[in-house]
Amino acid sequence: MPQVIDLSKDSPTLRGVNMIVGDGLCSNIFVVGQDEATIIDTGVGNRLNPVWPQLEELGVKPGNVDKVVLTHAHHDHAMGAFLILEKATPKVYVHSKDAKYIASSLGDALVKVDEGDVIDTELWPLEVIWTPGHTEGGMCLYAREPRILFSGDTAFPDGYFGRFDGESGSIDDLIESLRKLTKLRVDVMLAGHGVPVLQGAEDNLKLALRNAELYS
Repeated sequence: MPQVIDLSKDSPTLRGVNMIVGDGLCSNIFVVGQDEATIIDTGVGNRLNPVWPQLEELGVKPGNVDKVVLTHAHHDHAMGAFLILEKATPKVYVHSKDAKYIASSLGDALVKVDEGDVIDTELWPLEVIWTPGHTEGGMCLYAREPRILFSGDTAFPDGYFGRFDGESGSIDDLIESLRKLTKLRVDVMLAGHGVPVLQGAEDNLKLALRNAELYS
């Protein structure tokens, strides 16, 4: 079963943030807050990754799920949203350029967002940073205070970066997106896959940019 991790045990900055580590081809799921929880990415939503047992372990009941935010519309990040919608009634936030891949299935729950939009959470506001490259509508979420970046599949730990060979991927767009991220003040990076980067996040982003530029 997926593992639940209280991230505040390793970083006081992340008080109120929990991580669900999925099994197999499944994104990380981040749960921000508890009473009015915002869920960032939802995993693949299969039998091995049922989402609700882990949310209940965290004390998040259906009535506590306020928002779901998808960093992009790939199935390993987005399909768990439909399990959540079976019991809860959150709005589901997707970048406008990725919404076409999932809009018909979300119906009235869908909220399209774009660069610079702000999504309020129980803990702090999250700014939408449009980061195409992995997908056309890929986005990161940035808390300016306390300098936390949810990087989706744009940047990963140890200077890795997202694949760009999918239907709407582009290495040139990915490089520009990484360049944009290196201009942010970031202490902690929480990626769609891999372990949290709890220190040196800015250096990690610079390394990802350098590696992507070398690859191209």
